[in-house]
Amino acid sequence: MRRRTLLRAALCSVCLAAGLGFVAPAPWARARAQRAPGPGSPGSLRVGEPRVAQKAFAASPAITLVGAVMVLLGFQVMNTEASDDALKDLLQRYTNIQIIDVGPDEDVKDVASGASHRPVLRGKTPEDVHWYARTDLDLPPVQWFLRNDTVLRRVLFEGGLGLGESYMDGHWDSDDVERLVYELLRIEDLTKELGARELPLLGTILFGAVKGKFLEMPGNTVEGASENINRTYDVETIKVYEEMLDRNMQYSVGYFYKPDLTLDEAQVAKMEMIGKKLNLKPGMKLLEIGFGFGGLANFLATKYDVQITAVTLSKAQMEWAKKHNGHPNIDFRFADYREAEGKFDRVYSVGMFEHVGRKSFATYFDKVYDCLKDDGIFLLHTLGWAKRGEWNHNAFVGKYIFPGGELPTLYLLTEEFSDKWHLEDFQSLGKCYVQTLRSWLDNLKTWDGMDEFDSRFKRMWEYYLNCCAAAFEKRRTKVWQMVWTKQSSTRLDDCHHIRLRDGKPI
Repeated sequence: MRRRTLLRAALCSVCLAAGLGFVAPAPWARARAQRAPGPGSPGSLRVGEPRVAQKAFAASPAITLVGAVMVLLGFQVMNTEASDDALKDLLQRYTNIQIIDVGPDEDVKDVASGASHRPVLRGKTPEDVHWYARTDLDLPPVQWFLRNDTVLRRVLFEGGLGLGESYMDGHWDSDDVERLVYELLRIEDLTKELGARELPLLGTILFGAVKGKFLEMPGNTVEGASENINRTYDVETIKVYEEMLDRNMQYSVGYFYKPDLTLDEAQVAKMEMIGKKLNLKPGMKLLEIGFGFGGLANFLATKYDVQITAVTLSKAQMEWAKKHNGHPNIDFRFADYREAEGKFDRVYSVGMFEHVGRKSFATYFDKVYDCLKDDGIFLLHTLGWAKRGEWNHNAFVGKYIFPGGELPTLYLLTEEFSDKWHLEDFQSLGKCYVQTLRSWLDNLKTWDGMDEFDSRFKRMWEYYLNCCAAAFEKRRTKVWQMVWTKQSSTRLDDCHHIRLRDGKPI
């Protein structure tokens, strides 16, 4: 123990010394500081003022950055154990979490309080379903069983990615993973609480930002998009989707307009709502961008007798759709949306825009514009992001579930493209995703017939579904359906059909 402490101290000293050497003001700055008049004088320039740092950075940005990183690493080494204690104290004061240390192989059922609820799939009222988000209940704490002393450290320095990976590794469990993540999301700003210990966290954030800018976000080219999509929907994981999803294989939110609906009923309601918003008529030509497993295209072609061209970059989904959702009115194509040709009465996309990436948003909207007739309708269904907090809570999902994916903010969808588009209708469905995700998790609870997947893979899916449910419950993540028409549209109304039922306004 003493040897490890001495090693940590030595490493800390090296990092700090090297870092301070890199970022110390240049000789000209020190000399000028010594000649400077007293504080507050117009000509004063004190060492450590922002202008000194700015000039030092301008003189040699690479050296300054290296020095800053070395200093931050030194603080990280020095504050590792203290940061664990700070985070523990923070959780105890601001969340309803009870931290319990258990042995690596200890059965948590032996120490669990038994006060947790099973996830509610359906209920008579929204209060029944979203019970733990209510503020009028005195709930027992959610229990967090830590099997490894690195868990808190990973959460502190890696955020959601560290939390998810440590769960995959079996380093922690909980009597309610969804509610645990919800409680953790209540901590919006760790740096204010950690004080000086924020420096290691800032170092991690700095490294993550640089890594994200230069290493992980090359932009979704046609080749890159194809690689990412096929990693997400490969042949091996199709069995997971078959077990998890509804009978129409909808890998997107169901429309739980009543909280007592089943998953199948909610997905049919979602597809009916999309058909209504598109105002479909027999014989119309539709373009679907990213058709998933083909269930929505099959539903619309069957119910409305429309002609659909549907494109995807997933080979596994392409094969599945042709086999199970083939229809004479549907032309399933293996192609990128940028390769689509022709003019269509309607264009729609459900759960695909998340794979586009902000660098290609303009390209996407321009392509849809070119493919849509002047009096046509475009429906976009996408996840969205509430831009808050210091952490990227989607880091885990981006690494393991949706590589290359990026959630848009509302600003990006309502400002940048308003010169060519008119937003006719907007609907938020985020709370519906809580029930959808719980239903998917319930369908996977036994993993029957899927012995080829190991424990780490199964825990990855369990954490993913639970953490997403918590994010939607907290409204950190959104689901939006938007109906667009062209600014140059020849339409004579404001898409009143969306707000009519049986000819009457709703």
